Amino acid sequence: MKSRYNPVLLAVIVVGLVCALWLNFVRHDVEKQNNTVEMAMEYEGLRKLAALQGLPEEDVLRQFKEAGINSLMIFDTTLERLKKNGELQTATGGELRQAAMLGADKGVFAHIPAEALEENAAYAAAAADASVLEDVEQDLCLRYGADRVQVVCDNPRIIKVKGSTTPLPDGRYDEPQGLLQAPLGLPVQDLRRVNALGFKIIVRPQNYIEVTDEQIDAIFDRIKEAGVPVAALMPCGTEVVGYPNKMQHLGERMKENNMTLVMLEHYTQLQFAKIDGLLPLAEFNDYKAARSYVIDPTEQKKISVGEALRRWALTDEERNIRVNYIRPFLMPEGGQDIMKTNLKYVRDIKASVEARGYTIGEAGVFAAKGEDFAPYFPSKLSFIPVLLAIVAGVVLYLSLLFNLSGSKQLALWAVLSAGGLSLLFIGRGLLTRQLLALAAASVFPVLSMSVIFNIWDKNTTDKHSLLSICWKGIWQLALAIALSLVGAAFLSAILTDSRFLLEIDIYRGVKLTFILPVIFTAILFIKRYDLLQVVGKGLQTLWKRLNGLLDTGLTFRHVVVLLVLMFIAYYFVGRSGHTGGVPVPAIELKMRAFLEQLMYARPREKEFMIGHPMFFLAVLAVYRCAPRWWQFVLTCAAVIGQGSLVQTFCHMRTPVVMSFVRALDGYAVGVVFGVAGVLVIGALLPFVLKLRRRYLEQ
Repeated sequence: MKSRYNPVLLAVIVVGLVCALWLNFVRHDVEKQNNTVEMAMEYEGLRKLAALQGLPEEDVLRQFKEAGINSLMIFDTTLERLKKNGELQTATGGELRQAAMLGADKGVFAHIPAEALEENAAYAAAAADASVLEDVEQDLCLRYGADRVQVVCDNPRIIKVKGSTTPLPDGRYDEPQGLLQAPLGLPVQDLRRVNALGFKIIVRPQNYIEVTDEQIDAIFDRIKEAGVPVAALMPCGTEVVGYPNKMQHLGERMKENNMTLVMLEHYTQLQFAKIDGLLPLAEFNDYKAARSYVIDPTEQKKISVGEALRRWALTDEERNIRVNYIRPFLMPEGGQDIMKTNLKYVRDIKASVEARGYTIGEAGVFAAKGEDFAPYFPSKLSFIPVLLAIVAGVVLYLSLLFNLSGSKQLALWAVLSAGGLSLLFIGRGLLTRQLLALAAASVFPVLSMSVIFNIWDKNTTDKHSLLSICWKGIWQLALAIALSLVGAAFLSAILTDSRFLLEIDIYRGVKLTFILPVIFTAILFIKRYDLLQVVGKGLQTLWKRLNGLLDTGLTFRHVVVLLVLMFIAYYFVGRSGHTGGVPVPAIELKMRAFLEQLMYARPREKEFMIGHPMFFLAVLAVYRCAPRWWQFVLTCAAVIGQGSLVQTFCHMRTPVVMSFVRALDGYAVGVVFGVAGVLVIGALLPFVLKLRRRYLEQ
């Protein structure tokens, strides 16, 4: 067990590490170039804000542009919205019949022949600008089909569209919308108005039923008619335009117009909002895409402006968000009216984003170097040394368990490497890369602890001062982290490409990454120090030992210990990932906020509150010659920190430099907690032992 590691496999790991660091450097360069953040709000949202405050719309838009908003989102218009804005005259068949019964003036709609009046129909006539009606007529034909749209009067021109005009109540998205609320097409006037004020434009068209190429082309024809540049498209509703079988055509049209796909992050912060066809569309657009974040409207009502503000710059930096989708607060705060509240909110977001080194502009995208856009996909050949190194690490761990000879290690490494390489070059090799990442994240923290075991085994006395033990903990933890980061570098390198950076593909096995290093370390420790007293005695003895454990009578103490361990496992695993459902205590949220302000990258609690302090206590147990079982428990707890810092790199959306810095910040805070733990436990330990001796004597 104590023989030195195979030098050939070590050399393979060193070569693989050099290649991994190079891939990480290239990834960092790609991330560094992607440093432009777009500040976007809904055009209709600002219109609503202007109406609430009784202010001219143009003045409100100018003030928000000066505050930092550089893009506005424009949705498909509706008959209801056009009527509300005075751009179109509309009426329903029911309204016109009621007006006739009451003898009321029907205005322009008095020209409609009596036989053309229907209850389930909507009617539209031009207002000030006749071109609006032309666009609406075209949109209605595209949306509903020419058979449902009819011209009922030529002078003045009035059109009728058949269908339900019953409005859908707020919050009901599970029923079809009535004619007045249903999406039509992009409004030319809005596109021009927004562009004239100097805003960039993000269009948000909705899909059609039985969508056709003609309907998709109509979106781009409308943009061309407006004569304005549109930099990005963000899907609206539950489907992208073109779903299910015309997404490739939309992607091709987007590429022709050099448009970026804006992908809205899911509220759990894992991948994206549920929109059918979103990921295929990203592929058809050659991954020219930017991640976007918005505070959920229900959640925004429950939080303060200050709490919302804290999220933005952190979100941009930690999750590579490049479109800040900002919704206004509709309640005044801090003694200011709604307008001033939101202008300050936007200014503060812009200031915090710029303070972190980002530029406000068109959303950045991940791209390979070159004059023209191309997604970042490293050659698979560059993954070969990394694959060989990860497999070498797995073989080294197996050799520690099974005492494999040097030749057997190399043979096993060759077989596993050949299998991995063949699978890597089949298709995209996605599953192979994910399995390799899981292996790197699970094995290298254990190998780092095995090196620490070698150091601990050299200890022959328990006469070490607490300060000496603290110093040993400081440098030994630094060594363990450095060796664990080798696995982190491999993980980051094997997964690096545009799909992972955008989080279209994700690392599978986040919870396993927390559990497996603990299990593997426990197995190694038990085998290395023969805790079950079975080494060299054959499988039959091991079987008898396990049977003996299973035959052990349960006591109340056993039940209590088991319940405690089950709670720890539930809390430990449940707090990992994004969907565990274990709530975060309020005091922890405050501590997180404090560390976010204090440090470049907030370290993870599993490292500086659990893993690293337990490492120091394990060092104390070793150098004070505590029983092996105590060393075993503390070592298994210590490896939690090593697994956690490697698991940080599983979140590929987080910049690689930030992940490395987070590990260092975790080490710094962990040392403080660890040294404090050693000093406190070391000072109390003599009193505890004294009380124990008295108890045993009695």
